[in-house]
Amino acid sequence: MRQGTRVQDHRCRTSARSSRTRSRILATAVAAAALGAAACSGDPSPGPSGAETPTILATTSIWADVVANVACDGLAEVEAIIPVGGDPHGYEPSLQDAERMTNASLVVANGLTLEGRLEDTLATVADSGTPVLMFAEHMDPIPFQGHHDDHDDEGHDEHEGHDHGTEDPHVWLDPHRVAEALPVLAQALTADAGLDAAAVEACLTSYRAELEAVDAEIAAKVEQLPAESRKLVTNHDAFEYYATRYGFEVIGTVIPSSSSLAEANPAGLEELAEVIEHEGIKAIFAELQHSGEEIEALAARIGGVEVVTLYTGSLGPPGSGAETYTGYLRTNTDLIVDSLN
Repeated sequence: MRQGTRVQDHRCRTSARSSRTRSRILATAVAAAALGAAACSGDPSPGPSGAETPTILATTSIWADVVANVACDGLAEVEAIIPVGGDPHGYEPSLQDAERMTNASLVVANGLTLEGRLEDTLATVADSGTPVLMFAEHMDPIPFQGHHDDHDDEGHDEHEGHDHGTEDPHVWLDPHRVAEALPVLAQALTADAGLDAAAVEACLTSYRAELEAVDAEIAAKVEQLPAESRKLVTNHDAFEYYATRYGFEVIGTVIPSSSSLAEANPAGLEELAEVIEHEGIKAIFAELQHSGEEIEALAARIGGVEVVTLYTGSLGPPGSGAETYTGYLRTNTDLIVDSLN
């Protein structure tokens, strides 16, 4: 497991396009404005002992829920930057987002280029002195796989924000991997945000047990599926960690990229349709955060294939069953297993 919690090199592996340069200039200006406004910001809420309660920001609602469980019982105020339902690949930070990050005690990001349009702001915030933990980069990430990517070069390079790194950023789809990395988060919460170490350790122990229980539940649920039915076709390459952990095979994606901002192409879709027909796939999986037009068209082209919507880069809204990270995992698993059974 990799050590350290601050962003030293910012790990911003984005392309050197002129638009990205403009984005860096904007991010620097945004952070400067935030620093100037810091003195006018409101005081943190008082904690149970009367001390100020640290504010911790996480980029996604998923990581905000994980952080809140390791900083349990009101040890910190934990908020998400990207709202529920937002796409971390394409979220554009605002001036207020930059100010909030600059004034936070700690910022927890995924990293591995997931937050493509937030990266420059995260780097600038780290330069200003706010600790930034790139959590996924401490989870032994797997290489980006790419599925049915033969035609992926056609027309993608001109679209900003579609680049993916060499490592798959969607680590949270393996709860065992998240549970194993919780000590890294706990270290950041105590060393950088100043939380009580004993209290954080107690929260960590409880939450790790909860994640391990969910991991076992998912494995038992997946065992209901015959091995030959454990094949996934998804909207974009987000489910490799889940597939690796629970014995699925990702046989194709509508968008053969780890970024949801990339585009499908007719040749690739035709090839994928042939694969689905050959494998006898019962269901293909769309995502709540993205348009399902292409995947619906693919299902209509094949016939007899159900389109099932999953949660990927965000928790679900109230009443969805996916309002928490553990609920998100259970709900996705139920949808996958029930539709392939």
